[in-house]
Amino acid sequence: MKVRDAIARMTVYNPPLEGRVERDYLLLDFSESTQPPPPHVAEALKMYIDSGRLRIYPSYGRFAEKLAAYAGVRPEQVLLTNGSDSALQLITHVLLEEGDEMVMAKPGFFVTAACARSAGAQVIMPEYPRADMAFPLEAVLGAVTPRTRLIVVVSPNNPTGTTASLEQIETILRTHPDVPVLVDEAYYEFSGATAAPLVDRYDNLVITRTFSKAFALAGLRLGYALSNAAFIGELLKVRIPYDVNSLAVVAAEAQLDRPEAWQAYVAEVMQRAKPMVERFLREHGVFFYPSEANFLLARPDDAQAAAEYLKAHDILVRPQREPVADCFRMSIGTVAEMQRFMEVWARYPGARKAAAHGG
Repeated sequence: MKVRDAIARMTVYNPPLEGRVERDYLLLDFSESTQPPPPHVAEALKMYIDSGRLRIYPSYGRFAEKLAAYAGVRPEQVLLTNGSDSALQLITHVLLEEGDEMVMAKPGFFVTAACARSAGAQVIMPEYPRADMAFPLEAVLGAVTPRTRLIVVVSPNNPTGTTASLEQIETILRTHPDVPVLVDEAYYEFSGATAAPLVDRYDNLVITRTFSKAFALAGLRLGYALSNAAFIGELLKVRIPYDVNSLAVVAAEAQLDRPEAWQAYVAEVMQRAKPMVERFLREHGVFFYPSEANFLLARPDDAQAAAEYLKAHDILVRPQREPVADCFRMSIGTVAEMQRFMEVWARYPGARKAAAHGG
């Protein structure tokens, strides 16, 4: 069967998901919440199922209003999607054609680049500096050409955890007013930094977010896009009707209505567990990059061996590809969960060697 050339040139993205839940692994590999949603979410789902409404197509109006209020925009500036991956796919396919260029610094989120390539676009990828992984504003601006049809900023960036400042994002928007700028804010709840206040000021801005991380709803697949109403209208032309299921909306609404549990989880991760792990890694001579997200990009002496050791002790982390193939990414969970990680790592022979030699 003949497929488009752009598709034939691509490789399949196969994230290592199989077997993760078949034993008592500590799942630090996919930047998910390490804790399940609070009981009131399950209660809301059960009530909806028991109501007999699964037979009815979903409606989004009430939830879209609550979500807009949460994001600080108007309802017509919000688009619900089947996970933020779906939002990325919609945006790239609305904006990009064969021969266009998209600029996104690397290392970055693989799915965004894959979506662009599936549309036939070329992905131009200036690199984050290895020293500190600070957002490479000048390199990004320097990569823009007359063929550029989309600039992508992932903030906090996956896998580095570093952010682009609001001033840097505004510089890109202001200097290239005719080029759409996509800001991926999947980890917004952890960083607290957002470009949402710029939505009304720049018509070339679109933001994506997800309920898969802080809200602990990765299995229900709910994301959203924020932009001006006109561009949201263009995305609606190609979004599959009803592709966000009712249960995802019910669970997300329950999380927005009663945010105390997920907010407490975020606070524990960012204010207690992450500083604790950072101190531990420094003491054991393991280099890591500063992060504003719920994960760290660590560079031990042998990242692959370290990841295999951790897996053998029922802890999963995510080995990386080039240009950071010498690193692994590790989610940060609760204090108790990260104490489990530290106890295991302290017995790792490579950790003892690094600590003895000062890293």
